[in-house]
Amino acid sequence: MPNQISIQSYKTKIGELLLGSFDGKLCLLDYKYRKMRAAVDNRIKTGLDAEFTEQDNELLETTRLQIDEYLKGNRTKFELPLLTVGTDFQKSVWNALLEIPYGSTSTYLQLAKSLNHEKAVRAVASANGANSLSIVIPCHRIIESNGGLGGYAGGIPIKKRLLELERSDHTLSDDQKYDFIGSKDKKFNGSFFTAVKTTGIYCLPSCSARKPKRENVVFYDTKEEAILNGFRACKVCKP
Repeated sequence: MPNQISIQSYKTKIGELLLGSFDGKLCLLDYKYRKMRAAVDNRIKTGLDAEFTEQDNELLETTRLQIDEYLKGNRTKFELPLLTVGTDFQKSVWNALLEIPYGSTSTYLQLAKSLNHEKAVRAVASANGANSLSIVIPCHRIIESNGGLGGYAGGIPIKKRLLELERSDHTLSDDQKYDFIGSKDKKFNGSFFTAVKTTGIYCLPSCSARKPKRENVVFYDTKEEAILNGFRACKVCKP
């Protein structure tokens, strides 16, 4: 009898998820109807030399409970035994994703730099997209350097929704946003945009240009709002 991966489908408010466990560890938590469904499933089955079997168990039950808690805003960290299946490089990317805190974001370039593979941004992005443990390994926290959301297995609207869920506990006042800009920290890139009334320019929070005076600054949630209000993109940070 072949080795078995216990799988269950689970309908949530962000779509139907496919959960899988093997040898007491979670090896699959992914969007059931994502584009790479067959490729991800085959990688896992081949890597574990096992077949999918529809059956429930205590770990999958616990996983469903923790997903529900997360989606309600009552959980910021998962406590589940994980089993990643992939190349050593892919695993290094997925381990790095686990270091990105709840409510924060990073970029494909930052992720590549953290792995000492600054020139391998495309390979890092590919490994990010091959993640089979969505949400738990938070690939949704990776955005583009210009503040764009980038891709996501569950679709861009779901990625935006997850980021908004996590940021709801990290809402900054305008004064807090002003205190933050100038630090060159990319933590809040994509969370808000800074616009300067005297120059007519909007920037990322991490922009390295000289910090403007508080009375000249307004903040927008999206760059589209900044553009609609007559601001143009900064040539330094290129939002």
